[in-house]
Amino acid sequence: MADSGSRWCIDTNTLVPWLITDSGVLDLLIKKYGIPADFREIYLNRHKQSIEFIQRIIDMKSEGFQDEFYFSYLAMNEVFSAVRDEMRSILLFKNGTPLSRWSEEKNSLDLPGDSMETVFEEIENKFDILFGNNTILPLSDEPEEKGDNFSEIVASLIFTFKRVKTQDAILLTTAISVRANYFVTFDKRLISEVSKDLNKKYHLHLILPAHGNTLLKKGKHPMRF
Repeated sequence: MADSGSRWCIDTNTLVPWLITDSGVLDLLIKKYGIPADFREIYLNRHKQSIEFIQRIIDMKSEGFQDEFYFSYLAMNEVFSAVRDEMRSILLFKNGTPLSRWSEEKNSLDLPGDSMETVFEEIENKFDILFGNNTILPLSDEPEEKGDNFSEIVASLIFTFKRVKTQDAILLTTAISVRANYFVTFDKRLISEVSKDLNKKYHLHLILPAHGNTLLKKGKHPMRF
């Protein structure tokens, strides 16, 4: 890994909105299922910062930007599950299902096989763009250890923070293991619970995509330790 620039790890929930919109999957679903056009604007407004963050990375890296951006294999494997959930949410919206019932009905909603095949192909094509030219680097969830043991950090996070899930702990530990400066996530709960402690102990800043956009635009990064 390079010695210059900052290191960023990207959470699944930050990448998926860009994948769904840039791949054309959102437009495909809107057309296929007759979803009102204003849903597109609602979705884009909700995920505006995440979409802009990923696109900004692509644009800046194409111009030789030195910061390194990572996406772990665990997060990569979570992408299709996250895309499936987004598709289910879109269909629940289309069906007029009350928000109060989304949690119980989301997992029982079947998705047409032809739609899933198309979505898989389009997402795979976007992976080629993101990872093919090292714009974003795929990262093993158990990289070479330097310092604290990987499994010990995972266990510490799970036992210390009562709402941290196993997948959260693995993603955060992966970021810690490569001495990342930032972990960019849309999960405000996670930021609220662990940000202060991880910044103090590992110099890892948990930030929202909006904050990431601000930092990239201004070029202001903390010193690497």
